Amino acid sequence: MLQRLRNIKNSSFYANKSMKVHQLPSFLNRISTLLNEGYTFSDSIDMLLPYHVDDPAAWRKIILEKLKNGEGSTEILECFLIPKHFLVAIKISEESGKLAQSLQTISKQMDFNEKMRKKLINLLSYPIFLSIFLVSIFLAFRTYFLPNITQILNTRTDATNNATVFISSIFLHLPDIFCLILVSTILLLTTFIIYIKKQHVQKQLSIMLKIPIINYFYKLNITNQLARTLGELLIVGFSLQQALTILQDQQLNKILAYVSEKIETQVIFGESLSTAVHNLGWFSAKFDEFIKHGEKSGYLGRQLLIYSELIEEKLQFFIKKGVSIVQPIFFIIIALSIIAAYLSILLPMYELIEII
Repeated sequence: MLQRLRNIKNSSFYANKSMKVHQLPSFLNRISTLLNEGYTFSDSIDMLLPYHVDDPAAWRKIILEKLKNGEGSTEILECFLIPKHFLVAIKISEESGKLAQSLQTISKQMDFNEKMRKKLINLLSYPIFLSIFLVSIFLAFRTYFLPNITQILNTRTDATNNATVFISSIFLHLPDIFCLILVSTILLLTTFIIYIKKQHVQKQLSIMLKIPIINYFYKLNITNQLARTLGELLIVGFSLQQALTILQDQQLNKILAYVSEKIETQVIFGESLSTAVHNLGWFSAKFDEFIKHGEKSGYLGRQLLIYSELIEEKLQFFIKKGVSIVQPIFFIIIALSIIAAYLSILLPMYELIEII
C-alpha cells in the first residue's frame, strides 16, 4: 500500500509541468564532466539542478529521499524520465565503475535523437501546412464546384455523360484515400506494438525476427545492446559468466536479460560465447566472427565495445536516411493531390466545352 501511494505521489510529481527537465542531454553531459573532475554523483546533480529545472527545491527533496532509501544513480536518474534502454547502460556502468563515460555516451545519443526529432519536425512543417491548404481547396471544390458543374452537365446532357463527373468526384476524394491509408497504418502499428509488448519475451523475439526488413534492425538493436553492456563488464575484469549473470538480474531490459540467460545456458555447458551467439541466431551477421577474434586475441571486452560503436554508427546512418526520405514522400503525395485537383477541374470543363 505504501509503495502504491508513493507511485501515485511520484506520478503527480512528474505530471507537474514545472518539474520538466530542460536540456536533458546537456544535463547528463555536465554530470559526466563533474564526475571526471572528482565530484560525487549527488553533489554533481545538486550543483546542476538550478540550471536545468524550474523548481530545484522539489527535485532536491525527492532525490534526498531516494538517497536515504539507499537507491543508486540509476534509480535517481530514472526520475528524469530517461528512456529505459539508456537506464540499462547506466545500471551496467554502476557495476563497471564507468558511470561518467556512460553518461557522456548517453548524452551524445540523446542529443542526436533530439536533433533528428527537430529536423523531422522542420522537414514536415511545410508539407503539413501545404497539405492542410490543399485539403481546404479539395473540400471547397467538392462543396461548391462539383455540384454546380454536375447540375450544368445534367441540364445539357443525358445520364450517360455523368461518367466525367464521377471521375472528377474520385479525384476530389483522393486526399480522403491518403488520410484513410495513413490512419489505418497508424492504427495497425499501434495495435501491433501493444500486442507485442503484452507477449512473453520469447514470443516477442519469435515474431519480430520473422518480419522482413524489421528483423534486420531488430537484430542490430539486440546486438548493439549486448555488445555494449557485456563489453563494459568484461573490460573491467568481470568473468563472462559473472557479466551474463549481472545482465540477467537487471529488470530494465527484459529482452537483454532473456538473451543473456540463453547465452549463459550454453556457456555453462562448455560452449564459447561466439558459438552460443551463432547457435541462437538472434544477432547481426558476422557478430560471432567478431567475438571469435576477440576470444583469440584476449581482448573480448574491447572488441565488443568497438563492434557496438560500429553498429551505433550504422543505426544513426539509417535514422538520418529515414528522416531525409520523409519529406520527399510527402511532396510526392502533395504533387499527386495537385494533379488530381487539376484533373477534377479540367475534365468537366472540357466536357462542357464539347457540349457547347
